[in-house]
Amino acid sequence: MKETVCIFEPIHPAGIDRLEANFDVVMPEAIATDPRVGEARLLIVRTTETRDLVARMPGLKLIVKHGAGVDNIDIATATRRGILVCNTPGGNNSTAVAEGAVALMLGLLRQVREMDAMVRSGNFAGRFGIRLADLTGAKVGLIGFGRIARVVAQICGAGFGCEVAAYDPFLGDEDIRAAGVLPLPLDEIMRRDVVSIHTPLTPDTRNLVGARELALMHGGAIIVNCSRGGIIDEAALVATLKAGAIRGAGIDVLEQEPPPADHPLFALPNVLLSPHVAGVTENGMKDMALHCAAVVETFVAGQRPATLLNPEVLETHR
Repeated sequence: MKETVCIFEPIHPAGIDRLEANFDVVMPEAIATDPRVGEARLLIVRTTETRDLVARMPGLKLIVKHGAGVDNIDIATATRRGILVCNTPGGNNSTAVAEGAVALMLGLLRQVREMDAMVRSGNFAGRFGIRLADLTGAKVGLIGFGRIARVVAQICGAGFGCEVAAYDPFLGDEDIRAAGVLPLPLDEIMRRDVVSIHTPLTPDTRNLVGARELALMHGGAIIVNCSRGGIIDEAALVATLKAGAIRGAGIDVLEQEPPPADHPLFALPNVLLSPHVAGVTENGMKDMALHCAAVVETFVAGQRPATLLNPEVLETHR
């Protein structure tokens, strides 16, 4: 009899096809009503909070996160219940998110949205009063220096001649320097021309960038967040942008997703928004979906997944 895999949110068809070859699959649209959910041992999730769904699955033994960040998974509760939690970092997804971050940088510096509106409104002559900004030669600061940030550093350094620095309290300075990047404390990162956030959301990183940190940025600087909402204090960011204290912000992730219709960032002209899609490219989504399927196959084969995040479960239930 085939095992059942529940897929909580849509994933790339390549991953579904691979799973359907060996498992019974409950698709996202059937999660709320399919009786197989209650007996399933295997769950694949993306970004939605999973607490209620996990509570409905007494036999659950494996949660696979489609992506790297696991802030939507209660790992402590999963561990107490003997549920393994794995993620799927790296690969094409890291490149996709890094490209998304650089795209927001360029969109802000080159005022892509405003230039498009200028042409559409018939104000072509407005180009004579425009002075766009450069990424080439900029001083870029990265908060966090994991897989994605390292790709951003490569793109900005090799592609645009940027002077790249990074802050990561979990890495030694020598590790950062080995990648050709300057290690700096957070306050110095905030004083650079471009600040890009690439750290997971944890109790320690929530509101890591608040009013004090934003006040360290200079007037021509931009900040980009393709990591998780909640790392930037959104109220402080709104106040900073309203005051024109920085050039702008590129935000792919928000504290509440989807955001309310009256979110104050919507009214600001110096913010560029996207709906948590920095990593949603064809290659990135396919790679992650296949990685999820591979983790499920590894677990069912009785082997330890390489991206297991709570190995203590294995010790407790050995």
